[in-house]
Amino acid sequence: MTKPRALLVDDEPALRRRVKQILIEIGCDVVEADDGAEGVKALTSGTYELVVTDLMMPHLDGMGLLREVKQRHPFLPVVMLTGSGKVADAVSAMKAGASDFVNKPFHAEELRDILAGALGTLAASGTTPRLRAPASVIGDSHVMAQLLATVERVGPSEATVMITGESGTGKEVIARLLHGVSGRAGRPFIVVNCGAIPEGLVESELFGHARGAFTGAVDKRLGRFVQADGGTLFLDEIGELPPSAQAKLLRALQEREVVPVGEAKPVQVDIRVVAATHRDLEAMVTEGKFREDLYYRLAVVPLEVPPLRARLGDVPALARWFLDAARLRNRRNVVMSDEALATIARYSFPGNVRELENLIERLVVTDHDGVVTLDDLPAKVRGGGPVRPAATPPAGEPIVSALDAGATLDQVLRETEDRLIDEALAKCEGNNAKAAQLLGINRTTLIEKLKRRGRRD
Repeated sequence: MTKPRALLVDDEPALRRRVKQILIEIGCDVVEADDGAEGVKALTSGTYELVVTDLMMPHLDGMGLLREVKQRHPFLPVVMLTGSGKVADAVSAMKAGASDFVNKPFHAEELRDILAGALGTLAASGTTPRLRAPASVIGDSHVMAQLLATVERVGPSEATVMITGESGTGKEVIARLLHGVSGRAGRPFIVVNCGAIPEGLVESELFGHARGAFTGAVDKRLGRFVQADGGTLFLDEIGELPPSAQAKLLRALQEREVVPVGEAKPVQVDIRVVAATHRDLEAMVTEGKFREDLYYRLAVVPLEVPPLRARLGDVPALARWFLDAARLRNRRNVVMSDEALATIARYSFPGNVRELENLIERLVVTDHDGVVTLDDLPAKVRGGGPVRPAATPPAGEPIVSALDAGATLDQVLRETEDRLIDEALAKCEGNNAKAAQLLGINRTTLIEKLKRRGRRD
């Protein structure tokens, strides 16, 4: 079987050697160029399955090379390397069509997985990868610009960050950006899904265990804290952590040391902690479901990721990026009509960016004639919102029209409430606290209504 060919473009010989070795490890033949202009020449003299390029280079920079690649070979994946440490550079690369970007210095394991994913081969972990680029940061809305500006300010610090936001908004993306613009870039970024760990194994998963510490512990295991030493530990869905584990986590965060199960000697760790949740932790503290001292330990710098409905102006750019990525993954030349794109941009997306990505993927995979039209869209998207038993009548029309259509009073009131909530969130750019104040309800009440609506939708 012919090896995939990769074009590697970078003006730093030492870094080029390091990236080349990783490309060889994942099975590539590598062609090298030491600047963008030489990269264009190499591009015209051969065929490639992957381009890896530095951003800052003489003669022609990475953005110029990226534009040349996309003009000549729209489906060719390009991974951008950048040492600028600026979120804006990463976002610009994504908008221009990069499959992914990696901050320098990089962690070899992370780069290996990204390059393997861009090739569509098996990653080092043995799982089938996918393009995992931070597309959810794409957009020009004021609310996202503010968030990314905060990320750039907070990222270089050592402060613990709490990221909140609904499911599917891209909280892990923000965590990775914080890591990427910090002094810990190039060190491990370790993800822990707190909601996926069985309660009896939380201590072992986080802190590790000695061989024979319990039944089934046939080998010594390094916990996530130790794996993240020198880098960033991302505690995703921290609100799902059982109360029995919260005290142990608090101690580890306070002391910056852990004691593996079955051992007596503590292990010191140097980590930066970023946590995330879709839950209202303040309400959980009030209800006694989450430790107050742990909450304040984690929420030193709070960041809220807005729901997609609060930045619908970003939907066209996001949709185009997901369309390009889906075409690349599935090797299908599919375009989208202006009417279809405009209709998608009016949909409220209760599932946020993840729902948009899945929608575009489905449209590309199921397309039969190369053009996604209005008729190809799901009924709920064409209608501008989730399908419900009956529609709320437009303002000024008699309620009897809704009754004639079979709607109940409860349905009409529910849809009116949903519309008002969406309007308030849009006016407040996704800020739940301000939207709740505008609606005249408590923030906790608004969060619960959004959760119930998500289940109903």
